[in-house]
Amino acid sequence: MSNGKVPKWRKTLYEDNGYPDNYTPPECFLAAIEKNKNLLLYSLWECFSGAAEVGKEMSVVIIFWCCYKFLKTDLLKPETLLVTMLGLLVVGCTMFISRVRKVTFTGLLAGIKTIFLFTIIGFALSPVLYKLTDTISTDTIHSMALSSLLIHLLTSDYGMYAPIVSWQISLNAAVFSTVCLASRFDHHLSAFSLLCLSVFSFLLVPLSRPLLPSPLLSSLLLASAALSLLSCISTPQLCLALLALATVQIACPVMFHRLQADKMTIHGPWDEAVIFTAPQ
Repeated sequence: MSNGKVPKWRKTLYEDNGYPDNYTPPECFLAAIEKNKNLLLYSLWECFSGAAEVGKEMSVVIIFWCCYKFLKTDLLKPETLLVTMLGLLVVGCTMFISRVRKVTFTGLLAGIKTIFLFTIIGFALSPVLYKLTDTISTDTIHSMALSSLLIHLLTSDYGMYAPIVSWQISLNAAVFSTVCLASRFDHHLSAFSLLCLSVFSFLLVPLSRPLLPSPLLSSLLLASAALSLLSCISTPQLCLALLALATVQIACPVMFHRLQADKMTIHGPWDEAVIFTAPQ
């Protein structure tokens, strides 16, 4: 009260107007409703680009699985796989150095030292690795590996923040899958080559994302390579992979873009108060 009169209500929390904190006049309640406030709409190109990031990771997983099957059936020699990865690594390092011209000799030496240390440790542990799960059936190992790869796909970082995203869980799930699959080999060199492929596919390839071409182009190239390799293994698996990639990269972005128009958000006096500082 002020001079026997009821003060006019104002939406301020730092002044005592004589009203409860949760009070809103009836005539102001509905007038304060805002629809689709700060709503971000994505273009069709952005939807396809985002889906391409998921498609790239799916294609990498398919290529990894195909290489495992080729190593298992002796269609691919471990030496050939190691030499191929070494060549791709040299090309990638050359592109990185040419684009990022601030690479020092100390940083380059540290990277070479890390690669050398990993190679020595991986090669030393591979004789233990390929005999690790002799008492477990192959079907169980494959189920565990595929479940881990699915977790890897669900928790990978595709460029957008989400509670489920965790590169630590994603990388650990991929490494666990590699350990399971490597234990099915008859020679430690095959296990070592698959371990190197896992690090190359699930660690180095995501880190080299800035060096890759546009998401749509790189996704198309990886999907073509994955489907070509899978066609040599199984026609049913090829059809399933083709259906999954088409769903993720074509159907889902089109549906998401069309459903954006139906999205409706309502904001009003019931929302949490946000501190606003008036300009001086």
